[in-house]
Amino acid sequence: MLRIVLTVCVLFWNQLAAQDAVVEMIKLCEQDECIKPEVIIKDKNYIEFEYQIRQKVETEVDGVDIKTAVAIGLEKLFSYARCGNVAGTIVPVSAPWGVYGFLKNGEIQQRFRVFLEVVPQVTNPPQPTDPTVEIVTEPHVWYYGRVFDTKVNEQQMEERVIQLLMELEQDNQSFDNTYFVIAFLNIEGLNGIGFEKTGE
Repeated sequence: MLRIVLTVCVLFWNQLAAQDAVVEMIKLCEQDECIKPEVIIKDKNYIEFEYQIRQKVETEVDGVDIKTAVAIGLEKLFSYARCGNVAGTIVPVSAPWGVYGFLKNGEIQQRFRVFLEVVPQVTNPPQPTDPTVEIVTEPHVWYYGRVFDTKVNEQQMEERVIQLLMELEQDNQSFDNTYFVIAFLNIEGLNGIGFEKTGE
């Protein structure tokens, strides 16, 4: 029987004492069915990581800040996973969950795409009944990123995004500066930010 694999809930019980947030991310993903990167390369003071093709359920949220967008989006996505689909079944999902944010002239716009990962075992997820929710297959992709193990407020999260953006520009890295991703692995503050690597 299908069960909802909400790593969000499982991870609530993990006590983090992270000395190295990247190592902590890998440990959590290995023990809790989290979808983890295939390759992680530590380089300078950020990392490069690779994700293979995977499926997500996504929804767009406009006109709000990151925190509000995630709350609104996750409500819709969890509804989809809890039988809000054409098959009327539970769709197993996994951490990380998160948000794609968009940038214009180096400034974060109030436009976001919130996502939840569909577990790899579900090869053909049912279509959503909510027309604002969609199934997306993300291709193989590399990111430049940074992982954190502390909770921060909205302003600090935005500062982290802009800081990484500026460092990548200073290092003349080839990346897509029109959007960023913030992925959350648990409610304790373990999260990562990233920009898609280009020019491969």
